[in-house]
Amino acid sequence: MNKAFKRVNRIENVIFMGTPNFAVPTLLSLISNEIIPVIPVLVVTRPDKKRGRGLKLSISPVKEFCLNHNIPVFQPQNINNEDAIKKIGSYNPDLIIAAAYGKIVSQKILGIPKFGCINLHPSLLPKYRGPSPMNWTLFNGEKETGNTVFFMTKKMDAGDIIYQSKMKILPEDNYGSLQKKLSEQGADDVMKAISLIDKGIAKTIPQDENLATFSRFIDRDMRKICWTQSAEEITNHIRGLAPYPAAFTYFQKREIKIIKAKLISDFQGESGQVLKTVKNKGIIVGTQSGAILLETVKPEGKKEMSAYAFSLGHPDILSENKRFGDEHKCPEKEIGTPH
Repeated sequence: MNKAFKRVNRIENVIFMGTPNFAVPTLLSLISNEIIPVIPVLVVTRPDKKRGRGLKLSISPVKEFCLNHNIPVFQPQNINNEDAIKKIGSYNPDLIIAAAYGKIVSQKILGIPKFGCINLHPSLLPKYRGPSPMNWTLFNGEKETGNTVFFMTKKMDAGDIIYQSKMKILPEDNYGSLQKKLSEQGADDVMKAISLIDKGIAKTIPQDENLATFSRFIDRDMRKICWTQSAEEITNHIRGLAPYPAAFTYFQKREIKIIKAKLISDFQGESGQVLKTVKNKGIIVGTQSGAILLETVKPEGKKEMSAYAFSLGHPDILSENKRFGDEHKCPEKEIGTPH
């Protein structure tokens, strides 16, 4: 707990907006911090979704948290319609705090709270604005990332910065581990930003539009491994999607997800070509430049397994015509370049 924080005396009513697991640590910090106890009067989250083969209704992690802590929940289909705006305004919030809510809010909502709306974004803005910053940070092989807490404006992720923290990206980090680290750090970052706002000493920094880059939604095409890329690009691609939703490729016309892989030196072969199996370690596969060791995979219709175990189920895996990938050409766009 940071003793530099003082008890909130200007900010009392807050509304929180968030949906996935990434938002939960911030919500927990709001209700449990003894120095700045800011229990939301309302939490706004996305509507329940039908998931799985049985299409059962699934609630968001944020809603589950709220139900367990008796916090009122609001799930509008359209956050920007008049009824939703009226409901939010009826709580007379001093501050609205957002963390991965998943929808752009209108200027009418931004104008409701006395001290504005702030958002937690897991990148060093103005780099990687948009919906998938952590994935793209890893796709591009960045060595450093962080969180940015900023005042929300009509333009996506473009508001003035209140607080920013930095974090080293380790070689073993993937999307899952990076998300966990940034979400936990983000909870502290939001509390620091609230403290600055409450004290009236928040010195905001405008974002430099010339440095802005953008992440895009992760669709199925983007998850597909392009074996004509370099070994480093493919490894970063796998890291950026692991463990979920996971990069995928094909082997003998069946889809296989690649969960974990690493660069291998001293090997070179054709793109997607199986070069060697290594006992208890995995499968070495060629790329356009260099090779990678597949360590953990998930074949279609099966559980996650070691790549070496997968190879044992395919005794002819080293025969000449066995390779990963398919006959379809890779997309012309570069997977790791923000636009």
